[in-house]
Amino acid sequence: MENNTPSPIPQRIEFIDALKGFLILSVVMCHVAGFCIGIQDDIPSFQPILFEFRNPPFFFVSGLFAYKAGTVWNGSHLASVIKKKFTAIALPTTIFLLVLLYVHPSYNGRTFMHDSLEDVWFHWFTYALFVFFVFYAVIEFVLHLFRCNDTVKDIVLLGIGALCYLLFSVPSVYDKLPFSIDVKQVLGMSYWGFFLFFVLGIMAKKHYTHFERFLHHRWYMAACIVIFLLFNIFSTPLMANHFNLFRIVTYLTGIILVFTFFKTYTLPNRINKFLLITGKRTLDIYLIHYFFLPLGLYYQASIFRETPMPVIELLLTMSISVIVIALSLLVSYVIRLSPVTAHFILGEKLTKDK
Repeated sequence: MENNTPSPIPQRIEFIDALKGFLILSVVMCHVAGFCIGIQDDIPSFQPILFEFRNPPFFFVSGLFAYKAGTVWNGSHLASVIKKKFTAIALPTTIFLLVLLYVHPSYNGRTFMHDSLEDVWFHWFTYALFVFFVFYAVIEFVLHLFRCNDTVKDIVLLGIGALCYLLFSVPSVYDKLPFSIDVKQVLGMSYWGFFLFFVLGIMAKKHYTHFERFLHHRWYMAACIVIFLLFNIFSTPLMANHFNLFRIVTYLTGIILVFTFFKTYTLPNRINKFLLITGKRTLDIYLIHYFFLPLGLYYQASIFRETPMPVIELLLTMSISVIVIALSLLVSYVIRLSPVTAHFILGEKLTKDK
């Protein structure tokens, strides 16, 4: 008989913080490579592989901590969750987006923004995360109204997650949705497919014993490694002929591999400390780091676009990213010196002084 007791995952655990530190580092590296150096999909680089280790695992980890056993999803709890996540995620994102729109960094005509509706979702990750918490809360509330058991809840959640991926992440289906391009852009529908990985995180937390057993099964892990490597070795023909299959397989195996790696291995002390610090401030870094990206580097880094050097480009982007993250953490520290500014700017919970 399956045991659905609460998962043995505390709110703060080192390997999760280190994992999140790696993920936010890869996010900043992607932005340095794209905005500052000009690395695009047609230029040989390690960035596409990092992409497979980045966004889906972030949503997976978020789902992992979204589920709390024994929660009664009545109307008051639904409202409480939405209010809490709006204050902690959506509001800080909007504040930083408005500041970024005002500052509008420009170097010789190069800017972040393009003056289109898509700019509303420039900080797409955190807005999508807020939407996913709302989706999950509403689904749980409706299932609670119908007094569904755990098995039905699992089936419904997985079904909705898979449907979201089909509708919003499969280009041939997404393009046929009966919504105008403007509506799609304003609502950020192109990102809603990632809800599947948020749901998978919820399932992993809910059935953590089985999930952990899977991670420790050496043949399953060997299969994941082989599949991931083969799909990336033959990425060009697979992307050309089986794009949707390539994406879902590399996303799923990427989640498993990166989660297992950080759960099993401890990195050298200095690297581990850096990742732990960054992993505890991922939201702060994500919102702040745009202001420190050296966009002016674009013209000096033309050699990486004309004569690609993936290894050197990787080391350069990593070095710049570490500096950008350090500056972002410094700004975060200053903001958090006051509980009031931390609450209204970064969404930190405001506790009453005793």
